Amino acid sequence: MLKLKVVTPDAIIVDEIVDSISLPTESGMITVLNKHVPLVATIKSGEMTVRKGEAGIGYAVYKGLVNVRPHIKGLTEVVVLLESSEKVDQLDEEIAQAALTRAEEMQNEKEEELEFGATESIIERELNRIKIARKYKR
Repeated sequence: MLKLKVVTPDAIIVDEIVDSISLPTESGMITVLNKHVPLVATIKSGEMTVRKGEAGIGYAVYKGLVNVRPHIKGLTEVVVLLESSEKVDQLDEEIAQAALTRAEEMQNEKEEELEFGATESIIERELNRIKIARKYKR
């Protein structure tokens, strides 16, 4: 069992005891189980899956950090800090596609490097949302 806390700047997404969590890190996908070795890793865009019993809940995640450490009650504590996250059942492919189109238009209009970086981040996030929405739509 894991003591899991998933936080974005807007909300606490998960704060409960779970069986496992799978995350997309810069080094590849990892799954954290109880008694996992201590770890700090960078999270990239992708899909996070939280498992509790037989049920698995998917989330579209965008950039962040994960910290895995021993918990005082013998559990493994996992803290995930994300720029953004949405449950897969809350994803709307049409809204993500519209946001992607707007970001691509902004990118074509702006030539400053600062603006380019901001629109690249939006494009990456929206492409991830579209990919995961399509995966669960089937």
